[in-house]
Amino acid sequence: MTVLTTSKRKSKASAKLSATLPAFQTIIKPLLISILNQKGGVGKTTIAVNLSYALAQRGIETILIDGDPNRSTLVGARSIVYSESVPLRVMSETASVGQTGNCRHFFVDTKARPESVDLEEIVQRSTLILIPSSTKQDELRVTGSTVKLLDSVGSKKHRVVLNRVHPNNREETLSTFKAGLRSQGIPVFESVIRDYAAYDEAFGRGISIGQLRGKTVEKAWSDIQQLLEEILNG
Repeated sequence: MTVLTTSKRKSKASAKLSATLPAFQTIIKPLLISILNQKGGVGKTTIAVNLSYALAQRGIETILIDGDPNRSTLVGARSIVYSESVPLRVMSETASVGQTGNCRHFFVDTKARPESVDLEEIVQRSTLILIPSSTKQDELRVTGSTVKLLDSVGSKKHRVVLNRVHPNNREETLSTFKAGLRSQGIPVFESVIRDYAAYDEAFGRGISIGQLRGKTVEKAWSDIQQLLEEILNG
């Protein structure tokens, strides 16, 4: 009979426990990701719904909070059902007070055009502030203003994600574009979210794009997963 030393028994027990836990469950740091932009219609809700679902799909309890009076997140995620395999809860900011339990991971779809005082509160509570923006000049101007406002309240937590990018844009073009933004002092994620009609279908059905099927959907879901990986890896 083989006798295990104490260290070996602990090692085997740890390996067995790790195998039963979802990916990232034991190593992921608490998240409070606020998604904002001073401009409306930039895709905040789409990113909030899909990123939160992507994290919960890994078996990690997640809460998606709708902080916008328009309640677009509650509408866009109305058919997502909490389960053991996808432990995602969706609630309004008011309803979330005292109802978050032991959950440590949050995505907040903030209200459009927050005031300076709101920005200060967002900066204080957030681990990351994600700013969606397309490559259109009118959106980029507002995104630049949003970045300046966050800089003015001492934020070091914000980063822009290029959203609704045309699928035919070449990687070289996007890399040059992101380098240009960084040269202006605008921090940008490497990941981009491309513009697929499947996002509209998912929103209309009140679900995440990860719950749809099809080749285009796979590409869209891959974008979301890559962005989540970049967030988790710091």
